[in-house]
Amino acid sequence: MLKIGRLPTTTLFVFAFVFFAWKIFIHDPLLESLGLTFVQIIVGILSLIWLIKAYKSMSKKSKYFWLLLGIGVILTILSNTLWFKHQLFESTTLFPDNSYFIWLLAYMFYLSALIYKVREISLIASTSSYIFNIVVFMISATAVSAHYLIRPNILKSESFIMIITNIAYPIISLSILFVITILYYLIQQVKQEENVFLYLIIGFFLQVIADSYYAYQATMETYQPGGLSDFLWMVSIFLIGIGGYYAKNNSAETRLHIMNPFDTRERIFPYFSVIVLIVLVTHSYEWKLNLLSLGLVIVMNLIIARQLKVLTKNKKLVEEYKFLAYHDPLTGLNNRASFQEDLSERLNHATNKSMAVLLLDLDRFKVINDTLGHYRGDHVLIKTAERLSDALDDSAQIYRLGGDEFVIVVSEGLEEQCSMIAHRILNEFTQPFRIDEHEIIVTPSIGISRYPDHGDNGEDLLKNADAAMYLAKENGKNNFKFYNTELEKINTRKMKIENELRSAIEKNHFSLSYQPKVDLETNKINGMEALLRWNHPELGMISPVEFIPIAEETGQIISIGEWVLKTACKQSKAWQEKGYPSLCVSINVSVRQLKNKDFVEIVSQALQESRLEPQFLELEITESIMQEINVSIHILNRLRKLGIKISIDDFGTGYSSLHVLQQLPIDTIKIDKSFIKNPDDHNQQMMIKTIIDLGNNMNLNVVAEGIEKENQVRILLENGCKIGQGYLFSQAVNSIEFEKKFLEKIS
Repeated sequence: MLKIGRLPTTTLFVFAFVFFAWKIFIHDPLLESLGLTFVQIIVGILSLIWLIKAYKSMSKKSKYFWLLLGIGVILTILSNTLWFKHQLFESTTLFPDNSYFIWLLAYMFYLSALIYKVREISLIASTSSYIFNIVVFMISATAVSAHYLIRPNILKSESFIMIITNIAYPIISLSILFVITILYYLIQQVKQEENVFLYLIIGFFLQVIADSYYAYQATMETYQPGGLSDFLWMVSIFLIGIGGYYAKNNSAETRLHIMNPFDTRERIFPYFSVIVLIVLVTHSYEWKLNLLSLGLVIVMNLIIARQLKVLTKNKKLVEEYKFLAYHDPLTGLNNRASFQEDLSERLNHATNKSMAVLLLDLDRFKVINDTLGHYRGDHVLIKTAERLSDALDDSAQIYRLGGDEFVIVVSEGLEEQCSMIAHRILNEFTQPFRIDEHEIIVTPSIGISRYPDHGDNGEDLLKNADAAMYLAKENGKNNFKFYNTELEKINTRKMKIENELRSAIEKNHFSLSYQPKVDLETNKINGMEALLRWNHPELGMISPVEFIPIAEETGQIISIGEWVLKTACKQSKAWQEKGYPSLCVSINVSVRQLKNKDFVEIVSQALQESRLEPQFLELEITESIMQEINVSIHILNRLRKLGIKISIDDFGTGYSSLHVLQQLPIDTIKIDKSFIKNPDDHNQQMMIKTIIDLGNNMNLNVVAEGIEKENQVRILLENGCKIGQGYLFSQAVNSIEFEKKFLEKIS
């Protein structure tokens, strides 16, 4: 689609009005011709001004194209001026010879400019897929021109010089037509300044039409100044000037839309050319066809009709494949590939404009999938897409990146507007989804980054929106957060931690601390838990709460967990060999480690290398293993066969299910510290009693963690819990201190 701005549009209408008004109201042929020639000169001067401005604004490589075009327009103005002078002083409307030859020279410069541009664009694009269309179209155009224009002029001319002169115009016009056809196909591929070159292509195409019509009229001796050819010449030179105007001026002014009539229809060119040739050939025989020629015409038309049908079907298939390539099949929204292309395109045209990216993630969507099944999870995603569409207007585009992640691009990304959109989205999710017999409450967390404040490319904008979204989740979910400088510091630290994690083991930055497990009745140590510590030479002590999630996310928890396992086993065995009592060492294992296909072999290897007996190793696993119970049971059974003890850590805080719990091959449940924080509270006491009774009734050991006060010990003992750990007894200490403080006292 072409867009012509307000200034060029108004100017074109003014010139067209003056042209036709002068032709209608002035009846003297000479005066009419003088006025119309003058209008063409003024149009040429205006176009030249725009081309000069384009020339000055271009890089050195592109200047040559606009320079050659400008010279061509200068020669066109000069030839029209000479014609105007000839009419004024000689009182005749005939073209003078010097004007005729200067016009021819102008065309040569136009042709040179177009060839230069084609060669420049050919370096990054190819016409190989369209060469057949171009050849067929040009053969048809050449045949028509040769029959109606070139041949009659050759027969009519009396000298060789006149023959050359009379056929030069049609040949150069055909050359220009050939080059602009190639240029048209090239700009469809590169999409670089497509509108600018469409003005030029249409301008030169009208020029070729005007030249051909004039040549035909001259052959028939029917040319009169002020006719269609003169008007088309004026419009063509004006459109060439508009190309220069928009090459220089990229302002977003109001524009008149003109449809490109050949958009996505380029493949019909050769078939249209064949139909035109059939009609003209038939006309040249005065429509007197014998049976053979009639059969040939019918067969060719049938073949063309069949080809067009095949092309239509193929085009439909291509459009369907393209739709699938750029759309999410579940929700119908644009997908990640579409988002990346669209965002890149928007950023390229976002000069002096703000824009925003809103990244949305559904809170606890995995729980919905795991509990209600993927079928209902998919329906939640479909309804989410519908609600997002309802909440947004045309200024925002929605994409589904994958899973439960959606992204929204807002064209005018002012902070106030983004906040308003985020509030509208959150409001859409206040009502539960009704799917089958279920009412499902879904809430979103939204992160917002704005261009250019939070990034000048798509990757940074999406990354920063993601960081803001996770901040929204950490702040209670079901809200939105903007990216800010504080988040940038957090991201920088997170990136540094992620990079440093990769070499922390080799650089011996990791260490293990040990916290004793105590018999609450006797205060004697009956076990210990190994806890990972990271003392970074630059960042200092980094909390496991900070670096373990990063290790989980990046997969580095596998190698780190293996180091912890082997180090703890070796230390425990070393203490046994020193003659200290044999204590069971507990090690935390993440779900990601448990899912590792080599995990059981890694545990077995750690025991073999350290020579630690399996009954002195306990693996503490979080309740999230219950999400994939079949896989978990298989792995835990293999570990139990090795003689290893299994404990459920932080019991009661995650995905507890009594039905699942009874299937798990475990030895111990650990009461999370949140349950004993306020032991004097009646409701909390009842919860403590319930958990302890559950463990005892299932013949499981019950361990309480986070003990800091004596009254916590009393409540636990009263309810039947005999083992605990916490700061009341000791915080986690390094191996040397643990040995001196505890092991030496009980040996």
